[in-house]
Amino acid sequence: MTVMKNENASQLATALVQEAVDVLQRVDKAPESPVSTFRPAKERRTLRRFAMRLRQRKTQPRYTNLHTSDELADICERTAQRDEILEQARDDFQRITRDLGRVAEENGAEVGEAIAAFVKKVQRSAEELGPGSEAAERYRCLQFLSWLGDQYHRRRRRKVATPLAFPLAEDLTIDVMNQLIAAESLDSPPPGEAVIAIPPEGKDFGRGRALLRIGLGEASWIGSFEIGSMNDSTVLMMPDGNNLFVSAQGAGYIIDLLSRRLVATVGTEVVEVIGFPMGLFVVNHNVSLQAFGRNGVLWKTGRISCGGFRGIVVTETRLMGETRHPRRGEWCGFSLDLATGDVSFASPAAIPKSME
Repeated sequence: MTVMKNENASQLATALVQEAVDVLQRVDKAPESPVSTFRPAKERRTLRRFAMRLRQRKTQPRYTNLHTSDELADICERTAQRDEILEQARDDFQRITRDLGRVAEENGAEVGEAIAAFVKKVQRSAEELGPGSEAAERYRCLQFLSWLGDQYHRRRRRKVATPLAFPLAEDLTIDVMNQLIAAESLDSPPPGEAVIAIPPEGKDFGRGRALLRIGLGEASWIGSFEIGSMNDSTVLMMPDGNNLFVSAQGAGYIIDLLSRRLVATVGTEVVEVIGFPMGLFVVNHNVSLQAFGRNGVLWKTGRISCGGFRGIVVTETRLMGETRHPRRGEWCGFSLDLATGDVSFASPAAIPKSME
């Protein structure tokens, strides 16, 4: 009778460990989200309602330089789904831990041997089938469970009550960066808040100014920027991580992140800034293109359009699209080397000498 009891206990313990591995794999497959904090059920419902309103265009993102309506809706939905999976996983782990603890307490040695044999079996399968196999994935989960159990017992011996915490976002630097570059337009400066004039008053060209609050919380500040000849404004982190790129209705500025001082001006017809591979982004000046990398300006083309680009696609080495013919206003194809900025056109004979 005792032998049967021990055999059943060993089988139950092994089944519980396998269930714990299943839970971990379910967590691994949860949607990714840049949101680094867990959202409880009530907040998840709010996120889903907000996402629905965004998709129906009944509301807009507050910080349009960070996300479009659809991008923000997608983040809200992925966050809600991720945290539902995490909440269920937490409940499952609590149940599994209770059941496994009770079984181990009643049948200590036999349960320990059964679990060790199960882990050894999975390890052999992982070694035989290779790194990309299901067995390898389950063995990695078992190693994590072992580490987690060890950390739990260490903390209990040291009488540390704080639970283990793990970052929920894959890359926490995204959250930090978003807090630095989140931007919104203001009609007037809030009472008592300082405003940094860029360029300083009296050193501009009288084109008018736009007020932008940049950053969140303690990282926020208000800039009064002379505007350009376009409609939209945006704020981005430059590839060097030390400077901000601000476009105030088309007027481009490079701003030192810490001192908030003007480093350089970058034209008055900035249409958009597009991030590309090779650690660079390209500024669309409506008639030309300019690239910045981690060490500053990489290249700037001459005038290669009479106004506008379309259909831009990018590979690892080239940017391709269409540009407007400066005489006839027709669209013609072009290709640009991302490393050098050299431009070639689909129909060289149709391009005037001034554009070559």
